[in-house]
Amino acid sequence: MLAAVGRLKEALTVKQQVRTLEPFVPAFTATVADLFWLNGQNDEAVALLKSMPQGSTVAAQNLARIYASMGRYSEAAESLNSVSDAAYSPGTVAEAARLMRTAPATTPSPQSVRRLGTLSFVFLHVGAPERALEPNEARAEGGFAVAIQIGHLWHPSYAPMRKTERFKAFVRKVGLVDYWRARGWPEFCKPVGADDFVCE
Repeated sequence: MLAAVGRLKEALTVKQQVRTLEPFVPAFTATVADLFWLNGQNDEAVALLKSMPQGSTVAAQNLARIYASMGRYSEAAESLNSVSDAAYSPGTVAEAARLMRTAPATTPSPQSVRRLGTLSFVFLHVGAPERALEPNEARAEGGFAVAIQIGHLWHPSYAPMRKTERFKAFVRKVGLVDYWRARGWPEFCKPVGADDFVCE
């Protein structure tokens, strides 16, 4: 939850404490790697993900996200090739890998590309940053949000998306703006006037 509201350093500290108590839970390992990445510690994140069991879809997906954010698009595409199709509509993983191989070129007609679910981070690297919000929007519409996936939105690679009205509508919908007004704004956002805000 700390990651979701933009308090990334605190989130990493808490999650490392949890992992110390429960070192063999793969989901905790993957989340710590996410938080390393969100805090600019790419090498630590990659090393932790590579320590996970061979064939881990979560590790492969997270490695792809990290490599893409570093501009290592061919490695990102290769990592996507290791993601299991089981959690996606047929052809989704292959489409995400295909798009990643074209990065950083802008995809023609990005709105015509199929939804990629949690692989939507690919859109950040092919000129369609607003589409990276799709999995979070879908979950919010269903009344269910995954805190670490909202936390991903604070990574520097998501900065173009954070400047959109679509992002502003999303954070209002999930209650982040109300939280920030009550508890303080994250380092990436600040209020503007009585009813607006900007994020960088």
